[in-house]
Amino acid sequence: MIATRSEIGIVANVNDMTWLNFDLFKFEGQMFQDSLNHRVREAYLAAYSVLEKANGERQEELYKQLNSITEDVDGEQRALTEEVIGYEEIRWLEQREALAAMAIALLASLNKSFLDAQKRMLNKTHPLEKDYKGKRHLFRQIAEYNDRFKIDLTTVEGFETVREIELARNCCLHEGGSPDENYKTQTKQRFLDAHGIINLTPEQLDSIIGELSQFGKTLTARMSDVRKNTSQDSTAGTNAT
Repeated sequence: MIATRSEIGIVANVNDMTWLNFDLFKFEGQMFQDSLNHRVREAYLAAYSVLEKANGERQEELYKQLNSITEDVDGEQRALTEEVIGYEEIRWLEQREALAAMAIALLASLNKSFLDAQKRMLNKTHPLEKDYKGKRHLFRQIAEYNDRFKIDLTTVEGFETVREIELARNCCLHEGGSPDENYKTQTKQRFLDAHGIINLTPEQLDSIIGELSQFGKTLTARMSDVRKNTSQDSTAGTNAT
């Protein structure tokens, strides 16, 4: 059966309404949350599980060796085994720190991509009118969001986590995981382990992802409001003329 022109027009109007009601900001926010969970979290947990299992098996083997030592007059064999156990513990700590650095780098990259994507969707109504300078990417984002959209990123729920991820990433990249002055003075230093090195546990990562997800939800809602208010102002101006 061939559709009539009027029927085609109805379908077209329905499709137009669907696209008009489609909130790109919320869509990008959902993509951000999906990436946090299905890329960063799953990649980290998969690697953590493999390394934890290997470390546990190695430790079990070494302690069996230690407990089986019966003839060791000078204690040399026991001392050697204990030294190897200590080495394996240090190795496991270094592996966890490396995993943390990987996860933090991925999170920082996702945060930047998300912030950039939100801005692009308002390029027509809120065009970029100048270059934002500064050594730190996040400071430039704060200035740009404030100028273009009148949104103070520092007041968005979850922003403290965004900042800590960014500064922790710099420490992992440039300081070998040791906290620099910026990290010490601008964050709550939640990622430092007992040795004073930036690290994460699986439980911490889950908490961080929850906080970043909330940041995404809050920011997308505020950016969506900016778009709606701009559309309303435009419509009001057109009606006035």
